[in-house]
Amino acid sequence: MVKPNIIQSKLTWRFMLQDAQKRTDDMLKADPSWHMAVVIKRQLDFMEECTKGSRSPTAEEADRITLGPIAARNFEESDPEYATWLKELDYGFRVSWNRLP
Repeated sequence: MVKPNIIQSKLTWRFMLQDAQKRTDDMLKADPSWHMAVVIKRQLDFMEECTKGSRSPTAEEADRITLGPIAARNFEESDPEYATWLKELDYGFRVSWNRLP
């Protein structure tokens, strides 16, 4: 996996999370039964819950996130920007959270 580099701070990560949540919500409005969007929404909401305030995700929580592989398999061709957001959020949450300022 290539190390993502868009997210340089927790604040940037939070803004990207909000954008991804809005985009996912829009997908669900268009098709509420789309299972992939439901899975992504749950993971984005879980990530938000695990990072509220000054909380950091535990190793167990980080291991529950699979947005990077989901993005690579399902959105690289059809929506590369959204795929990049999901991969960045995944990496920031699972790998670099404690190193982000």
